[in-house]
Amino acid sequence: MSTLSEQNQSSVLDGGVSVELRNGFAQYPYPKIPLSPILSEKAFSRDSATRQVDSILSVPNKRLVTSGRAAIAIALEDAGVVAGDEVLVPAFHCESMISPVHWRQASPIFYRILPDAQVDLADLESKLSAKTKAVLVTHYFGVLQDLAPIRAMCDLHGLVLVEDCAHAFFGRRNGSPAGAVGDYAIASSMKFFSNFDGGVLASASRDLSNISLKPHAKSFQLQSFFNITEKAIGYKRFGLLGRAANLAILGKEVLWKSAKRLMSPNRKQQFAPPSSSEGGFGLESQWIHKVMSSASKKVIEYANFEQIIAARQSHYAIIDARLRKLSGARPFYKALPEGTVPLVYPLYVENLPEVFHHMKMAGVPIWRFGELLDPAITSEVCANSVELSEHVIQFPCHQSLRLSEIEWMLDQIELSFSLYQNK
Repeated sequence: MSTLSEQNQSSVLDGGVSVELRNGFAQYPYPKIPLSPILSEKAFSRDSATRQVDSILSVPNKRLVTSGRAAIAIALEDAGVVAGDEVLVPAFHCESMISPVHWRQASPIFYRILPDAQVDLADLESKLSAKTKAVLVTHYFGVLQDLAPIRAMCDLHGLVLVEDCAHAFFGRRNGSPAGAVGDYAIASSMKFFSNFDGGVLASASRDLSNISLKPHAKSFQLQSFFNITEKAIGYKRFGLLGRAANLAILGKEVLWKSAKRLMSPNRKQQFAPPSSSEGGFGLESQWIHKVMSSASKKVIEYANFEQIIAARQSHYAIIDARLRKLSGARPFYKALPEGTVPLVYPLYVENLPEVFHHMKMAGVPIWRFGELLDPAITSEVCANSVELSEHVIQFPCHQSLRLSEIEWMLDQIELSFSLYQNK
């Protein structure tokens, strides 16, 4: 879903297609190709050597939790952030980065980013105060920030550095893998693996073994397994075997719906998954101190990291070769820095509303990170954040995409641009 400015309308007519609005959100068709990774035999390997690559899992101390936002919340809690403290947060963000700060009853203080989404170090330093306790730095779209000067600043002032690797599970910069520089590092494994849930809390310098985490109920463990499998079947990854498995899943759905009708509202709420697994931005306190589900752990445990990295880099290059030729748009990065493993392919679009809805109605999968900034973010606070929020969209380049799916997506993107240019 994506927000529209016509908040009070019941529908909007775009390109001859009526798009239903529900609570201010447009209801678009389900993407015709997967937006995020899905279960695939190519992404797995029993050879542990395929996992000996730079990643946040290379960091010595780590805990597997429910989501990236839960990892931020636990990091702030473990760092001793309390009511009245201030946490410096980038002005270009999503709500998932802000809600953990509010959960600790602290205040987010927004610092600026540069046009390439790197940290504006001068502005960051200007936001320091006696109440500053921690600094959150985000690696956008898989491109790692230069953390050396920020690390030095935090050491000088006794501040906690939280390295946000939600977009950068893999990669290396200045000789350090993702997650190795901060006092804490967090990742969202759902963005890089076919998990239903999952996040990582890591630290190169702090012992995390004292953090208490609770296991999930059996119902959620089953829900995680079925979701991972069902998503792959929905995109026809298992052939005849998938059809047989789909019958079992349909049977499960019938039984589950029947059971839900007999449940009280409170009981239904207990079975609701975390919003992070449903594409939402909220942070529910009951999901913070939970471990990753067993099914999601197994996905990571047997993943072929080398294949994931190679596929993402190759797919990014294929997309870049086509989209950098578009009129009315430009690649966000002229070239990926060495060692980058991209989360997505970000594209700067001059007149985004003109092409966005056409692509969504065609079933093109689109990310909109930073679309909904905190109300405090204005052009005066950070003009670059506002501009990126209004003009940058991202397309998937993950390892589960087939070349035919990438070609279809690129054809639809080019068609959308050509239609509006010829109006």
